[in-house]
Amino acid sequence: MEIWTALTLGFVGSFHCVGMCGPIALALPGKNQNRFAFFLNRLNYNIGRVTTYALLGLVFGLLGTGIALAGFQKSLSVILGVSIQLVVFLPAAVQNKISPSSKLAKMVNWLKGQIRQQFQKRGMLSAYSIGFLNGFLPCGLVYLAMAASLLQNTPAEASIYMATFGLGTLPAMLVLVFAGNFVSLKIRNQIRQTIPFVSAAFGLVLIVRGLELGIPFLSPVLEFVEAGMTMCGLK
Repeated sequence: MEIWTALTLGFVGSFHCVGMCGPIALALPGKNQNRFAFFLNRLNYNIGRVTTYALLGLVFGLLGTGIALAGFQKSLSVILGVSIQLVVFLPAAVQNKISPSSKLAKMVNWLKGQIRQQFQKRGMLSAYSIGFLNGFLPCGLVYLAMAASLLQNTPAEASIYMATFGLGTLPAMLVLVFAGNFVSLKIRNQIRQTIPFVSAAFGLVLIVRGLELGIPFLSPVLEFVEAGMTMCGLK
C-alpha cells in the first residue's frame, strides 16, 4: 500500500480526530505556559499519539509479513476491502453490536483511568504519556490504517505507514489547540458525515490493490509476496 494513502487517510479524517480527541487536546495541562512551552507541550501530546500508531503498525506489520510469506496477502487485501464496504453500509444498530469498542470496555476504562492520572501531573512527559495512551483508544480511522498496515512489505514499512497516518492528522490537531473551536460544531458534524464515504473509498483501494491490476501506485504486482513464496519453496 503506497504511503500516500496513509497521509490522505490521516488528513481527510483529521476533523474526525478533532471531534473525538479534541476535548483531550484542549484540556491538556499547561495553559498558563508561555507560547513556546505551550506549543511543545501540545506537540509532545501528538508525538505520543504518533508513537503509538507506529508501534501498532510494527505489530501488525509482523503479522502481515507472516501472511505475505504464506501467500495470502492478496486475498487478505480483497477481504479487508469487502469487509470495510459491509461495515460502512450496515445499519447503525448492527455496527454498534459488532463494534470492537463494546468488546474492549475494560481496556478502554483502564486507559481512561491512566489518562486521568496523567492529567494530574505537569510537564512534557505527562503530555506525551496522555497522547501515547490516547493512541490506544478505539477509533474507526485507526482501524482502517491498521488494516492497511497488514499489507505492507515489511514491519518497518508498516510502522512508517501508521506513523504517516498519524502525521496526517497533525495540522488539524495543532490548529485546534491554538485556535480553539476554529470550526463550528455544525461544520465538524458535516465533515464527520463524510467519513463513511472516505472509508468506502479506502475499502475500494484495498480491493483493487489485492486484484494486482498492474496499475502503478494503486494496484501494483505484490513482488514481495512472489519473492516470499519462492524463498519458502511454495513456488
